[in-house]
Amino acid sequence: MIYRLSIDAFAVSPDVAEMFKAVRDDRSLSKSRIEVLPGGLPAAVEHYRGRATPQVILVEVEGGAETVQAEIGRLAEVCEPGTRVIVIGHVNDIGLYRALMAQGVSEYLVRPVAARQVLGALSAAFDDPDAPARGRLIGVWGVRGGVGASTLAQNLAWEIGRATAEGVIYIDLDIAFGTSLLAFNIDVKQTVADALGHPERLDPVLMERFLAAYDDHLHVLAAPGDPRAQVAITVEALDKLLDMALRMAAVVVVDIPRLWAPWTEHLLGSADDLIAVATPDLFCLKDAKIVLDLVGPKRGEAPRLVLNRTDAARKTQLSAKDFEENLGVKPALALPFDPALFGEAANAGQMLGEASKTHKVVEQIQAFAGQIYGRTAAARKPAGDRSGIQSLLGWLKKS
Repeated sequence: MIYRLSIDAFAVSPDVAEMFKAVRDDRSLSKSRIEVLPGGLPAAVEHYRGRATPQVILVEVEGGAETVQAEIGRLAEVCEPGTRVIVIGHVNDIGLYRALMAQGVSEYLVRPVAARQVLGALSAAFDDPDAPARGRLIGVWGVRGGVGASTLAQNLAWEIGRATAEGVIYIDLDIAFGTSLLAFNIDVKQTVADALGHPERLDPVLMERFLAAYDDHLHVLAAPGDPRAQVAITVEALDKLLDMALRMAAVVVVDIPRLWAPWTEHLLGSADDLIAVATPDLFCLKDAKIVLDLVGPKRGEAPRLVLNRTDAARKTQLSAKDFEENLGVKPALALPFDPALFGEAANAGQMLGEASKTHKVVEQIQAFAGQIYGRTAAARKPAGDRSGIQSLLGWLKKS
């Protein structure tokens, strides 16, 4: 199994540091973020004072049993609930092992330790049948601005929730210009900017407050859509937010804005499924080539390519075959240009399947959602009345 984890590893000795690097390079953790740091257990305690802890802490300890237990106690004071700690020491004592287990340590390994032992401990920790299940992370990225990636991401999230009757969370990370408030016709008090601006406060209770329910299955963590609300997003904060979402829903769909930063690069490489959206023109082909060359090697596979607004300019547009020949990737979906359908849904604050259940574009997106999640669509419930363009215009006036 390939895990998507955030891991900090604190080593004292050079051989353990090298072993941690071997763990980092293992294929099973190719979608994980692993940082190897010096200083061992004392450094870990200081590192997390006033800072959020990752999902896993790997830490080398020195000293006797009493010293180790005392240091682990200090680490526990700065660890958040749910963080797993794997300890590596040189004291081979069953009493110490039991004491550390009682303190909440996931595993204690006696030196010398091989990378496969640490990988085995991680597997045991996250394959535990009693542990909370983790969902599937789907990232949607537009290779250029204005290609319709956000609209596709929103409709995919809604379709997956309707088809599987399972919980889906849609997260809009385009803080400055995100469209989720209008697209879902929702009004929220707190947005993804609040969650990422104060990651140390984030817990399951607060996360529930941030999520706005769109229907029985889909919850939305909206972006403010305001450049004045910008926050400095860190990989650490993003991992914490996504990990919490993935433990609350079967599927998390993330709308990734078109900007290049450490956190977007990390997300493009770590998503379980990545969908790259383009329109059939030369500029998108050029940018799609750049994105695939950058992201493909890190993922070990090319993203799914979606061509949007085909037939909008038949005389000048490129074909799906042009993209396949130049990128080596066959488009997984080609959506025709239909301004009437998209405009009607946007003006009403609805998803496409609510605006027109039997439209060809809707059927294409339904089939694409089924390919991604591998489920057969369930019988659909009647959609609630979410038309109300007047209420949407009222929202705009209030804003």
